[in-house]
Amino acid sequence: MTNPSPWQEFCDAIESAWPVSRYRDVGVVVGCSGGADSVALLRCLAEATRPRAGTTPPSGFIVVAHFNHRFRGEASDGDADFVRRLADQFGLAVEIECGDAAARDEESARNHRRAFFRNLLGRYGARYLALGHSRDDNVETVLYRMMRGTGPLGMAGVAPFRPFSEHPSDSDFVIARPMLSLGRDQIRGALRSIDAAWREDASNQSNTYRRNWIRNELLPAMETQFPHAVTAIARAVEGQRQWKDALQSVIDRWIEDQQVREAPLTLRRLDRIGGGGMPGRDWEQDSGAASPAEQAVAIEALRRCWHRAGWPLRDMGQHHWTRVVEMLYGGGPDALTLPGAVDVRRDQEAVVFVRRDPVFP
Repeated sequence: MTNPSPWQEFCDAIESAWPVSRYRDVGVVVGCSGGADSVALLRCLAEATRPRAGTTPPSGFIVVAHFNHRFRGEASDGDADFVRRLADQFGLAVEIECGDAAARDEESARNHRRAFFRNLLGRYGARYLALGHSRDDNVETVLYRMMRGTGPLGMAGVAPFRPFSEHPSDSDFVIARPMLSLGRDQIRGALRSIDAAWREDASNQSNTYRRNWIRNELLPAMETQFPHAVTAIARAVEGQRQWKDALQSVIDRWIEDQQVREAPLTLRRLDRIGGGGMPGRDWEQDSGAASPAEQAVAIEALRRCWHRAGWPLRDMGQHHWTRVVEMLYGGGPDALTLPGAVDVRRDQEAVVFVRRDPVFP
């Protein structure tokens, strides 16, 4: 019995994480930048859903989606042309949209790309948005969050499957990341084994963006002392994700009990509630502070409220979340303004969150 090829091993790993039976009869939008990871994912999904003799043809579809940020001029246009030819090779529909080259900050780029994907999901009636994030991407995300300040759930990395957003209109859309167990080198090796091309983004070598610095400088330095650092961190991330999954029901209950209304977001003051909002707590009215467990649950519930409201999370560090929890428990100021122009006001019974309309110069 011969050993499977690197490409077959790669496809088997995708099948294990995301069986073709789950998406062959629904619509999938595949985000494809032209880089190795997204190209490998697209090729694998296209092959998995290809009609085969003697079997019922799949009733689903794949749409290839490429957002051209135009940050690199002709090179960016070359990426778009590459993705278009790749989609044509597999007979797939392709959608390409160009962004504003002047909007170079990470948040604007992410928001524009996200709006593009959301529009395609709705227009085509697709179920999944498939993204080619790898194990290395997940490790970089966790390190980035740690250095900015994050809670235990932030160290769980990105989920392999999650709703596109918490908004009710997006309840049918799921983001799928079936490559989180696969390393970047393994993915490239799989593509080389079938002589498949991809595009290299030269800007990934620039350390202007912090994520690139983590990739290009921090992780290689760590691996000089700990050669298997990425694999070890990935195992820790998986353990955190399992813990996060177990905590979800507690967070659901917290929001159900403490949220007075969703818009404007209004939460009960926890120093006015027996038990501080946590079942089983021996609450003392004069304690005026959250226990570490209560703080962890409250912060992750707040993150979910932010996500539902569509407010920016990137600039919210752990110290911001801690200050909000302090307000909920009756400490700290009665008013503050958080990143993203979110105003927080506390009255006798509740804490109210309102995001001001952005002011443009």
